[in-house]
Amino acid sequence: MKKVLVVTLLGLGLTGFSQVYIGKKSKITFFSEAKMENIDATNTVAQPVFSAANGVFVAQVQHSAFVFKSPLMQEHYNENYMESEKFPFATFKGKVKETVDYTKDGVYNVNVEGTLDIHGVSLPRTISGTITVKSGTIILDSKFDVKVSEHNIKVPTLYVEKIAEIIKVTFHTEMEPKK
Repeated sequence: MKKVLVVTLLGLGLTGFSQVYIGKKSKITFFSEAKMENIDATNTVAQPVFSAANGVFVAQVQHSAFVFKSPLMQEHYNENYMESEKFPFATFKGKVKETVDYTKDGVYNVNVEGTLDIHGVSLPRTISGTITVKSGTIILDSKFDVKVSEHNIKVPTLYVEKIAEIIKVTFHTEMEPKK
């Protein structure tokens, strides 16, 4: 994990660490509402990285860290749909388009323009959300949809009524300055 963080920080092109924030408390959930059953899962181990200096945001989410209500659902998700051994992570790398004063407490509506890579398919995305600055902590919140077919995730005909074509994703992270 430390190697990934160091590589990520280098990739952000940072010269000083005072404006780098690391996700300390994160919760990423997804929800699939379908005719036969609803499926939801939660990941709380992601540690996104954000540079207030240039607005670059990177999140890498490990598929096998999603927890489901049913161990069988979790197994099917990792083995049959996400092929987690072959594609272990979903990654988003983008840049906040709006100017935000990260030294001033407040809530800011933002758009993050970048690339979402899921299942080996990278697509340009603009994701809307909010940045809350509160006592030196940066909180990022967003809700967005992912269309399964756009990322070449195959759903067998037998399960088409159990898995939604569009998955609803909720993203929350509380970030603290890198020390």
